[in-house]
Amino acid sequence: IERLAHRLQREGPRTSGEESQLAAMAAAPEICENTKGRQIMSVAGLKGVTHFVRMLTYLPGKPFARVKPHDADLLTGLGRFFGNLDRILEDFDHPAAHRDFHWDLKNAAQVVNQYIGLIDDPVKCGLIKRFMERFQNQIEPQLKDLATSVIHNDANDYNVLVEPHGKWQNRVSGVIDFGDMIFTYTVGEVAIACAYAMLNKADPLTAAAHIVAGYHQNRPLTEPELEVLFDLICMRLCMSVCHAANQSRLEPDNEYLRISEKPIWALLEKLQNIHPNLARYVFRHACGFPVVPQFSRMIDWLKENRPGFAAIVDEDLHHENQLVFDLSVGSALPQNKGGSANTAVLTDQLFRQMQEARVNVGIGRYHEARRLYTAGQFKVQTDEMPQALTVHLCIDLFMNGNAPVYAPLDGRVHSFNNNTDPLDYGPAIILEHQIEGGERFYTLFGHLSLDSLDNLTVGMPVFRGQSFARIGEPLTNGGWPPHLHFQIILDMLGETGNFPGVARPSEWDIWSRICPDPNLILGIPQSCFPPDGRSQADILTARRANLGRNLSISYGKPLKIVRGRGQYLYTETGQAYLDGVNNVCHVGHCHPHVVAAACRQMPVLNTNTRYLHDTIIEYAERLLSKFPDPLSVCYFVCTGSEANELALRMARTYTGQWDIITVDGAYHGNTQNLIDISPYKNAGPGGQGAPAWVHKVVMPDGYRGRYKG
Repeated sequence: IERLAHRLQREGPRTSGEESQLAAMAAAPEICENTKGRQIMSVAGLKGVTHFVRMLTYLPGKPFARVKPHDADLLTGLGRFFGNLDRILEDFDHPAAHRDFHWDLKNAAQVVNQYIGLIDDPVKCGLIKRFMERFQNQIEPQLKDLATSVIHNDANDYNVLVEPHGKWQNRVSGVIDFGDMIFTYTVGEVAIACAYAMLNKADPLTAAAHIVAGYHQNRPLTEPELEVLFDLICMRLCMSVCHAANQSRLEPDNEYLRISEKPIWALLEKLQNIHPNLARYVFRHACGFPVVPQFSRMIDWLKENRPGFAAIVDEDLHHENQLVFDLSVGSALPQNKGGSANTAVLTDQLFRQMQEARVNVGIGRYHEARRLYTAGQFKVQTDEMPQALTVHLCIDLFMNGNAPVYAPLDGRVHSFNNNTDPLDYGPAIILEHQIEGGERFYTLFGHLSLDSLDNLTVGMPVFRGQSFARIGEPLTNGGWPPHLHFQIILDMLGETGNFPGVARPSEWDIWSRICPDPNLILGIPQSCFPPDGRSQADILTARRANLGRNLSISYGKPLKIVRGRGQYLYTETGQAYLDGVNNVCHVGHCHPHVVAAACRQMPVLNTNTRYLHDTIIEYAERLLSKFPDPLSVCYFVCTGSEANELALRMARTYTGQWDIITVDGAYHGNTQNLIDISPYKNAGPGGQGAPAWVHKVVMPDGYRGRYKG
């Protein structure tokens, strides 16, 4: 705390966000002095044993482990907190911090080697050994050059304290237990914070990215530190379960010693399926570094050499008359649910468009969010809401089946596989290409014919312009209309014969650097592609200029909704939201029967009720058949406000009365009469209050209301 005060005095005022974070840093325990001015004293314990004791001030707050949710703001704040702490400690040192300590990440390999034999489960033991092998072979040689300093060294989820902040949020308010402080790798601080905050997360890598981003804001991480961060996270977890095995041997009845062991094992199992390079790219993106270091060099090489690339299909893709399909979320095309009938419908619609345009190839866009991917492998469980892989990482060339496929440049067969899951690639071939300087990139060809895999061997050379595959039919290509999936990949991330072809919208900035635009090779004129839709910022600007300010927008982060289907609304990225707000679509959005009826009627007649017509009578009779006999007359109106206005006029005419009883918070419509009887409007912002003839009563609420049953 003294160091914090000196820093504030030395550096002066900061941004409001940083000042609040620095203020939170003051919430650290202080050592109390006894009546003799001493901070440590000895007391006699049981059986005459003497103990050294000290007293610390109490810090309010809940442990991080007992707070939900761990949203992006809280995780980023956790990173900022420890980034701030390490910045404060950056020029601090003390002889006691230079010690041989079993929780020091410098001793990770020693600790694991010492206690791994106590783990009696061979599967778990093998898991630790795999992490350990990579750490010793690839990571330890890089550690000697990392920055070092005194760090807290134990940002576990029971040492970090959290308090409410505002109406709905929480923030890190303090940290306890400085007993593990050590002079070690500074990056170990954020590694430890990530390791424990990732526990019990459906999407641990995203959680860690928020922490890394926050830490970097206050104590910038270097690229060498980001190279080793993921492995340090893994090794902290490995150390923890190894220590737990030893502690269980020493104190088998002490449950506290195993408080995090089960979720740590679950997390380690998840982390073994994350390629370290992908984690590195995610962390680089969180810190604002180029995601894939070689990206710019590879893009420059592809641009310079594009004139020499061979065409990958027989059709000319370089002329201006290309048919580019709209397969986006807002398209009226059906989802592909994988059945033969559904695939046939989608195929018929696409190839009919090609026939009408008089072209032999139709193009599916790169960076297009789609709702076509409905199989289980495209669904992602995150800690906020279910998401889906929707954004296209390749270019599709829709053509007749069996059309030949050619290599755009020299290479060799990296891998191949028949990916038989529903809506997967079916047969796919991946070629490896090497450029000057030895750097490599890869091209993926998916949805091929089954015989395209015949006679292939890994490492087999493939030459520029060589026909090496054919486009497959729906029965063998994963259940898709005949087309070629063409993708560029800069890092295979350990995959063979397959690779993600779509990405989460939230991770586009990462995956678009791993898989750049395939048009760098294909050379389709940019004028063929339609412009992107308006951004949210553009729409908000236009609304402020052209729409009345009383047309409010829901949510702090507005949603751009481009599609409705059934009970769901979809954003432009394909994120589905259950619609519990709109009360117009009682039978679901875009119900096919309703759409079909409108399509039949709109081209024929659209007028009012002053004229005679069969349909209005048939509609009234069908409606009345659903109601009891006393209800026998229909009035047709266009809106809910019109309906309520009519009901108000009828009630007043029938009763001769004017006064109205309404429930607080009620909303009935946007005409003046209905605003008068709607507390939601007349008592809200800009409201003039209710007229004297409106009498408000309390909303019945048996749980929170004034009058409970």
